[in-house]
This record gives sequence, C-alpha cells and structure tokens, in this order.
Amino acid sequence: MRRAFTLIELIVVTALLALVAAMVVPRLSGMARREGDVAAERLAELLSMFAFRDNAGVQQSAIWMNPDSGCVELWTLEPDPEEPEKPRRWEIDRHVQPVRMPPGVELAEVRADGQVLGGDEWRIVGSPGSQRPRIEMRLMAQGLESTLVLEPGASVPTRTDNGALREGVRPPKDLDRMGLDREPW
Repeated sequence: MRRAFTLIELIVVTALLALVAAMVVPRLSGMARREGDVAAERLAELLSMFAFRDNAGVQQSAIWMNPDSGCVELWTLEPDPEEPEKPRRWEIDRHVQPVRMPPGVELAEVRADGQVLGGDEWRIVGSPGSQRPRIEMRLMAQGLESTLVLEPGASVPTRTDNGALREGVRPPKDLDRMGLDREPW
C-alpha cells in the first residue's frame, strides 16, 4: 500500500522549516558583525601597543601590513644580540599577536597623517622622541563600519562604530590646544 504526504503534513513541515530559518538567519548575518567587532578590538590593542612602544620605548616600532601573511603586525627595530655593532634589523614583536581580517571583514582604509596607505603592503613607522603620525583605520563588515583613530599623543585609539563613539570610550582632549598645558595635575 502506497502512502503519500497529506496537505496538513506538508504545511506543518513547511512551517517548521520557516521557524528554523527565522531563528538561524539572523544569527548567521550577525556573525560578520561580531567578527568585525573582534577584529576592531584586536586592531585597537595592536595600536595601543604601538603607542606604548613609541611613547615609552627606546627602539623604533612599526605597524606593517605583511603581504606574505595577510596580517597587520607590530615590528620593532632590534639589535643583533650576538653582534651588537651590526646594523639593527626589523623583527616581529613576539609579545603582540598579528591581526588577520576574518572572512567578511575588510580593512577598507588606512591613513597616516591623512595620507591613504593602500595595497597589500604598507608600513607606519614610529620613532621614540618624535611626533607619531595620526593613524586612522576603517574596517567594514556586514552591518558594521568601525573607525579606529590613534592621535599622535594618545596612548589608546578612539573607536567609532557606524558613526557613533563607542560606549565607554572617552574622546581625547588636547590640553595644549585647550590652554591647559601648564595646569598642575
């Protein structure tokens, strides 16, 4: 005896599939936004370490978009411990994790002092004792446009998401420009 599906069974199965799709699709579309958020946080940490090295260190440091690995990396100019008289060479900072953009997240634009850095390879070099460039990085993901800005005197970058300053982040204040450069702390 052959049995076929009844119209009621088809309607129930279709309703269940629609319900499952309604629960899964928003989670999948929000995944790119969450990955973009994590990538922005990791880039902010890398920029903070670059600022720390530049403000408190004695060695030159650089942020480099490595074309071989596809990662944004922090490098320092290190002497050779076995032959200190030899010229220094650039080494990856082993204390800072390189940042790779996940699928669906794009590092859309990078600027140093207003100049757009493009392509698969670029480098922003800081030098202790001199003014650091103003660094801007814009990330794009589905539902997220995040901009990180590291001002020359700042130790941490500010972050805006979709045009709004991220909660819990204080905007930087230039005390010199405000006339407070001689005020006691």
